[in-house]
Amino acid sequence: MQTEHSDIEISPLRSEHAEQLLHLRLTNKEYMHIYDPIRPDRYWTLDTQRALLEQGEQNFQAGTGYVFGMFKTDTGQLIGRIELSGVARGPFQNASVGYFVDQQHHGHGYATFALRQVTAFAFQEAGLHRIQAGVMPWNQPSQRVLEKARFRKEGLAERYLCINGKWEDHFLYAITAEEWEQA
Repeated sequence: MQTEHSDIEISPLRSEHAEQLLHLRLTNKEYMHIYDPIRPDRYWTLDTQRALLEQGEQNFQAGTGYVFGMFKTDTGQLIGRIELSGVARGPFQNASVGYFVDQQHHGHGYATFALRQVTAFAFQEAGLHRIQAGVMPWNQPSQRVLEKARFRKEGLAERYLCINGKWEDHFLYAITAEEWEQA
């Protein structure tokens, strides 16, 4: 994908990235636990990360999901992940987007840049019409990412996802192909 940030590249994650992904997840495990569901111990293994990436590659080929990495161009280091999941075809043509950036790389605009790139991919290449995201009301940095990427707030979904063992409310954001083209 084209970049306006010459220091990162957004590209599909593949099974050969499993070690980097595991390292990224383990490095950020403590920080990210307030944003994630409770995961079983086996999740934090190389085998599980490789299997998830293999499934992601199959989904990519089938057009049912798209997983990308944010890579530093100078070192190839994986610093973040962004995914279009839950792809619904037919009359909906919708996907949910989720992302995270290594804590040490916050504040550089990488999540916003990646979201813009993946949104362009969704509408120009994957043939989607709508992308949605859920973000907890207290997660203001993620809300800013969505707003900078021109997503609009649709409303509050109460007890939307079980995060860190608790049912959390989420603001729902979305953008359609028409809104993206106008921006």
